[in-house]
Amino acid sequence: MVSDGVDGSGERAAGADGTGSPLADRWLALDRGWQALALGLGLVAVHAAGQLAGVF
Repeated sequence: MVSDGVDGSGERAAGADGTGSPLADRWLALDRGWQALALGLGLVAVHAAGQLAGVF
C-alpha cells in the first residue's frame, strides 16, 4: 500500500516538497497505517501517564 504523497516508484509526488524538518519529513514519508498506529500508541501512553499522575 502506498500513501497519497508517494507515487508507485517510492519517490515523492510532484509538488510534495520537504518541510525542512527531518522529523516532519520522516512522519510524512510513513504510510497512513503506521501514522495511525503511532498516534494511537501515543494517545494510550499519554492517557496512561495521566492516570498515573491522577489527572485523568
